[in-house]
Amino acid sequence: MKILFVCQQYIHSARWINQLKDSGHEIFVFDALDKPIHETLKWTHFFTDWSKRKVKPIRGEYTVYKKFPGIYDYISPLLKVTASEKLIEVINEIQPDLVHSLEMQSQSYHLLKAKKKIDFKWAYSSWGSDLFLYKDHPYHAKKIKRVLNRIDYAYVDNSRDEDYLKKLDLSMKVMPILPGGGGYPIETYRHYMQPVSKRKLILIKGYDHWAGRALKILSAVESIVDQLRTYPIYVYSAHDKVIDRIAYLNRKFNLQIEYSSRFDQISQEELLQKFGNAKVSIGNSISDGIPNTLLEAMLLGAFPIQSNPGGVTEDYIENGVNGLLIDNPENIEEIAEIILLALKNEELIKKAFETNQEKVKVLEYTDIQKKVLETYTKIEKDVG
Repeated sequence: MKILFVCQQYIHSARWINQLKDSGHEIFVFDALDKPIHETLKWTHFFTDWSKRKVKPIRGEYTVYKKFPGIYDYISPLLKVTASEKLIEVINEIQPDLVHSLEMQSQSYHLLKAKKKIDFKWAYSSWGSDLFLYKDHPYHAKKIKRVLNRIDYAYVDNSRDEDYLKKLDLSMKVMPILPGGGGYPIETYRHYMQPVSKRKLILIKGYDHWAGRALKILSAVESIVDQLRTYPIYVYSAHDKVIDRIAYLNRKFNLQIEYSSRFDQISQEELLQKFGNAKVSIGNSISDGIPNTLLEAMLLGAFPIQSNPGGVTEDYIENGVNGLLIDNPENIEEIAEIILLALKNEELIKKAFETNQEKVKVLEYTDIQKKVLETYTKIEKDVG
C-alpha cells in the first residue's frame, strides 16, 4: 500500500512511521510546515523545500497571520505556495492508497482543500490537545468538525478522545487505542535505570505556553524550597520564561537548578538517563493527551506526578497507587503538597515502581508495532 504521511518532523512522527519500515508498504512523507526531513526518515520518499513565495513579503502580513488567521487563510494562496496547493499536486502525482495525517491543526487542516478536489482515503491521528483543547475554540471548532466529517479512520492514544469520537457517531472507523509514538524497547531502556533507593533527582517538564504550566511547578518549588534543598532539580525543554524563573530562584535561594532549553534540547539518550536517575518526574498542563514523557517516566522508574486534563492520565495512573494526579494545574499549593507527599513516602515510591514495571510491559515495541501494522492491514483490505 502507498501511504502518504502528512506530519511534523518530530521524534513522535518518526517513531510512528519507522514502525512501517520494511513492512512492504511504500512510504511518503510531507510536512505542511516544510521543515527538513527527520534524520531517521530519510529512507522514505519525502518532499521538502517546496514552500516558495509568489510575491515578496508584504508589510503587516505576519500581523494578519497572527491576529486574523481566517483572513490569512483566504489570502495566503496569493502570497505563496500553500501546503494545500502542494498537497493536491503531491497526491495527484503519487496516487496514495491512504493519506495519514498526524496532528490536527498544523497538518490535517491543509488536507481539507485537497479533499474537495481529490477523493482519497484519509486516516488521522489525534495528538495531545488536538481535540480536547480546540474542539470548542471559536476558530478551530468548525475546521475540526470539517476534518472529522471527512476522515475514514481515526487513531487515538487515550480513552477520553476515543469516547469523544465515538459519541460523534460519524462514519469514520476508530482504531484501537495505541501510543502515539509507538512502543518502546523496554530491555534497552533498562540499562538507563538506577536503583530507586539511590535516586534523588526531581525532574520537571519545562513547557509553559498555551497548555504547559511549568511556572506553576516552579512556584510550588519556591513555596517549599527549604524542604527540597537536598534534592537536585533538573528542568528539561524549558521555555525562555521558565529559564528566567530558574535563574531568579537560583539567585534568591542559592539553588542550583539545572535546565535545558526547549530550543536547545539535550539528546533523547541524555533525557532517558535523566528519567532513569529521577526519583519523581513532574508534568503539568491544562491540556494534553498521553505525554510520551509520562510513559518514559514510568518505563524508567521515575515516580510520576502528572496533571489529568479531562481524566486522560487515568488511563495509566491510579492516583495514590502508581503515581499522583494533579487535579488543578493552576493550583500552586496543591502541586506543592503533592510533591511533598511523594518525597516523604518511600513506600509509595517503591510500590509505584513495582506496579509501573508491570504496567509498562504492554508498551513493548514489537507488540505495539504488530498492533499498528494490523490496523494498516485492515485499511488495505478496505481500500482493496
